[in-house]
Amino acid sequence: MRTSKLAVALITALLSVQSFAGVLIEPYAGYGTIVTTTDVPSDENETEAGAFAGARLGYSFLLLSAGVDFNAGSAGDYDRTNTSAFVGVDLPILLRFYGKYIVSSDLENSDDNFDYDFKSGYVFGIGFTGLPFVSLNLEAGQQKYEVEVGGTDYDIDAASVLASISLPLNF
Repeated sequence: MRTSKLAVALITALLSVQSFAGVLIEPYAGYGTIVTTTDVPSDENETEAGAFAGARLGYSFLLLSAGVDFNAGSAGDYDRTNTSAFVGVDLPILLRFYGKYIVSSDLENSDDNFDYDFKSGYVFGIGFTGLPFVSLNLEAGQQKYEVEVGGTDYDIDAASVLASISLPLNF
């Protein structure tokens, strides 16, 4: 008798937890800046702004979510495409926090013919989820690249800020 009550309680708990889990699809669009700092001689630091779009695809479970994030856009002379792994937490007070570890990034500058080799990057974000069906997000990140100029390798730091609006859909 005790075993059957335990089995019923376990099945009920698993089914109720499963009802809070689902696939997350979240398209977003926004406006952002890229600020590059370089140690290349005679090259100046640049601040460029432009539009970016992307999407997160993952899995949400209770207040947590995780998955992949893809975004691309153009800020002035720079075209950037990032692929990231993300983890987030949705707080019941209409806020959510998330972090992204950038797995790959492609940065191109139309002013030069350098080959930017991606080294590392991360992004931290916060979202306001108090509006129906949408989230207002603000994220800041840092990417490191390496470029070869005249046989010498130089480091380039690209700081980014993105303000976006997204449509988080949980199925």
